[in-house]
Amino acid sequence: MRISPIHLDEDTAGVLRRDLPVIAGAFVLTGGALVWRVGLHAVLPAFLAFALLASALVVCDARLMRLPDPLTLPGYPVLAALLLIPFDRDAYLRALFAMAGAYAMHLVLALCGVGIGLGDVKAAGLVGLVLGWTSWAALAQALVLAYVCVGVYATGLAVSRRAGRGSVVPFGPFLLGAAMLVLLLRGA
Repeated sequence: MRISPIHLDEDTAGVLRRDLPVIAGAFVLTGGALVWRVGLHAVLPAFLAFALLASALVVCDARLMRLPDPLTLPGYPVLAALLLIPFDRDAYLRALFAMAGAYAMHLVLALCGVGIGLGDVKAAGLVGLVLGWTSWAALAQALVLAYVCVGVYATGLAVSRRAGRGSVVPFGPFLLGAAMLVLLLRGA
């Protein structure tokens, strides 16, 4: 019996159920900030969908150390469709190229074995799609911020001896958090 890639496994479903108040709270905060920052712009539904998805993915990665396909994969067609609403051809094409570029860059990093997982690759594509709609600079800023923050965090863990050479740090919260911060600072 083959399981669909959008089928929630028991662990992911459990985390989503158990941490629903945390996910909802994070979405209310980021969604409210986006509404305040972006206003009633046509791109707001896409940004809000990304905020909800990012909230769930951050919790899953923090709890399970993975970004599940049943959350990341449906995000692509949903966000791509919602980004069509503003009907900005140049921004949409930039978003598609940014998605492909962010995905490819992180796929290379994952294949090189530098601590990036395939879930991070898929999340990077989503970040590229949403931030690419805004600008190339927004995507670059989010990626740099994510890598700097995860580096500082990992260094802090190592210095405090709370982590060793083989320890794993989830990258998703840093990537998605940086994307949300840049989105909030730059707006539409």
